[in-house]
Formats: sequence, structure tokens, C-alpha cells
Amino acid sequence: MKSKKIKTIVITALTGCMLLAVTVSASASGASGYETYKSAVRELVTTRNATFSTSFEVKDNGNTDISGNSVEKLEGTNSSSNIEVKIGDVTKDTETSRVDGKIVIKEGDNYYSMGNSAKGNIGRGNRKIDASSSRAKLGEMVLDTLVGDVKNQFVVDGDEISVKLEGAQIPELAKLAISAAVEEQNDKKSYNKGEFANDELRKAISDIPTLKNVDIKSLSLTAKVDGNTLSENDVKVVITGEDEKGVSHEFELSVNTAVSNVNSTKADSIDTTGKQVQTMENKRSK
Repeated sequence: MKSKKIKTIVITALTGCMLLAVTVSASASGASGYETYKSAVRELVTTRNATFSTSFEVKDNGNTDISGNSVEKLEGTNSSSNIEVKIGDVTKDTETSRVDGKIVIKEGDNYYSMGNSAKGNIGRGNRKIDASSSRAKLGEMVLDTLVGDVKNQFVVDGDEISVKLEGAQIPELAKLAISAAVEEQNDKKSYNKGEFANDELRKAISDIPTLKNVDIKSLSLTAKVDGNTLSENDVKVVITGEDEKGVSHEFELSVNTAVSNVNSTKADSIDTTGKQVQTMENKRSK
């Protein structure tokens, strides 16, 4: 379904932004700030019940190209999400729910369903991450190794942890992370460009400049930790590059995520009573 590829392109950029934030946080935190933040992130990625409210914006030379918001509710194996994405003058809303083994997707007036055996990733509910697993431990060891001697730039003020880096202060691995995300977005746009004309939003995505010579200008992160829980994460990344015509662009990506209702969240279900529901084929989106 078209929305899967659209979501993949948008999430690719946001994931790169968040990955960069976590990498820089690890590489630039003061000892106490780093350990507090790392512990809160560990708690967050392994939680099985919480509500994640996210707003995001991408500006190109001061003009907003992409914006949106989402609310994702995780309740054990059940999950639901409501995502609104605006690209240019085009807006798309998508609701999803995975409740008691039934997956329903609503786009506008269209409803779709698929079995719980679907291979695609619908929300966080089908992701099981154990902090004691070898994969998690290895990731933490690698993160600790990357910290090195640049821990002391994190500022801790009560329940707030913040860091701001510019230019050469940003670790090379973090730069590679966001550059890789941009390259992946470019590849996906190229792969799907034959389909853009069939969907306004897809065409709007195709009109976003494809960047080369990407560099990270600055990064800032402000997080709030309530006890051992990451309750808010505010990230801003500024990247520069040139489009295919050699025109310079400065993109500012900002993502704010608030975490609430930990251990008291209930996933929403989509009411399909009296609606025509199309059955989707269970396959990974490209």
C-alpha cells in the first residue's frame, strides 16, 4: 500500500535524526548525565506499555517542507497509532491498530485489514527488546566504547539533561548516521519515482531536493528524565548540502517526543462497523 512507502521515507529521515541524537548524547555526555540518559533510554526501548506523542518538522532554507505529529499507544502485544504528515500543501492521515491479533489501517474513508501473521512492522507492539539480551548488551558496550573522553559536555539541571554541539564537536559516527539516512531516503525516492504521479503526497515527496555533499552543522538535544523514565526528548539537527543543480540547502530537522501513561496505556481499536474493509496481502513493503 502506498502509505507504507510514504511512511518509510518520512520515518527514515526521523530515524536518522533520532539515531544521531542518541549517538551524540552517548559521545558528549558528562558521566552522570550520560549514565542517567542511557538508563532512561534503555528503560524506554524495553517498555511494553506507554504512550508516545511526537511532533516533527523539517525546514529547507527556513521554509517548512515536512511537518506532522503522531500518537502511538503501546499495550503489550496490542498497539495503535494516529499519524498526520504534511508535505508542502498535501496532508495525509493514517490510523492503525493491532488489537487482539487483528490489524486495521484507516486512511481517510478507506479501511484495510490484515492477519496478525503480517510480516510488516505495524507499530512498536511486535518488537520485543530485552535489556538482558546479548544484542542489547553488545549495543551498550559499543555505545560505552564510543563515549571516550568527550563525556563532559552534557549539562544536567535537575531533571533536565541537555547538550549542544557544532561542527567539529560532532563525532564522525554521528555524522555518518545522518548521512546514511539521507542517502537511504534518496535511494527510496529514486526507486519509487515512477509511482509518484499517482499520488499527490508521493509527488510532494519527490519534489524535496535530493542532497549530496551532506554535512552536519549543529545538533542540540534536551531531555527530561522523571525518575528512571525518559519523559521528553527534544532534538534539533541542522544539515547542509547541495541539490542536483548545485544549489545550497540548509535543512533543520526537529523532533519532540513526550512519553506518558507508562504502565497505564490502553491501545485504541478502530471501529469498522458498517464499513467496507479491504484485506491487504501480508508482505513487507519495499
